[in-house]
Amino acid sequence: MGQFKPLPLAGESHLFLVGQSSRGFWVARDLEGSEGIFRNQKEAVRFALSEGGHPNAVLISPNGVEPSYGLGIR
Repeated sequence: MGQFKPLPLAGESHLFLVGQSSRGFWVARDLEGSEGIFRNQKEAVRFALSEGGHPNAVLISPNGVEPSYGLGIR
């Protein structure tokens, strides 16, 4: 049997939405509003996984995700 790995506590994990902007960049944004802007999907997902705290931290958006440039989620 595989090892059991408990999920981190809610305060330690983040959920990221990853999607491509209208300008072709990839955006990874957590539900708290912080984000990263990347040249490709692989880098955006890698960032979201490393910052998210668990393997289920990433949701790929079927719609575009525009960067907020620090203005928060709109």
